[in-house]
Amino acid sequence: MKRIDLRITQEVKILIERAAQLKHTTVSAYMLESAMQRASAEIDTLERLHLQGADWDNFYSALVNPPEPNRALINLMKNNQV
Repeated sequence: MKRIDLRITQEVKILIERAAQLKHTTVSAYMLESAMQRASAEIDTLERLHLQGADWDNFYSALVNPPEPNRALINLMKNNQV
């Protein structure tokens, strides 16, 4: 197990303790659960692509039926030997 230390104001401490109490859990468990939920949401927002409707259809169609490479792409691939 690893440890994370935080410096907080008395008001923040009281607020977090109250929320933990209402959830019938410890302050550590409350803070860990809250931080993990927030971290997961941040990662989801920043690392995943969310498309709906026509945007999803266009994206999927391009994956399944990619267009033929144009001259610029062919030259890029030759020059960079990717």
